[in-house]
Amino acid sequence: MGPIWPPSRFWQYWALAGMLVLTAAFWWGVEGYAVLESPIPRGQIADGLLRFTLLVLTPALVLVWLIAAWLRRRVGEGGYWQLLGLVAMIWASAILVTRMLVA
Repeated sequence: MGPIWPPSRFWQYWALAGMLVLTAAFWWGVEGYAVLESPIPRGQIADGLLRFTLLVLTPALVLVWLIAAWLRRRVGEGGYWQLLGLVAMIWASAILVTRMLVA
């Protein structure tokens, strides 16, 4: 009988990261859409950044998380976590700047 766990705990960490990634993406999808549809006046930069984060960055974050098996074979386990971290940091900083510009 083989070991209980696979040789790498990648998928366990992937599932834990998924809870954060999907929760954050869902939260921003709802929150960002509410801000977008609200009658609050926004500048062009805030509006453009808001639309960019909703239409480009949030799906990119979810896609990077979802295509983990494909990316893991190509960039390795460490490279995958670096890529996911980079996309998540870009996404989070864009959300932070958007919230500061809208508020």
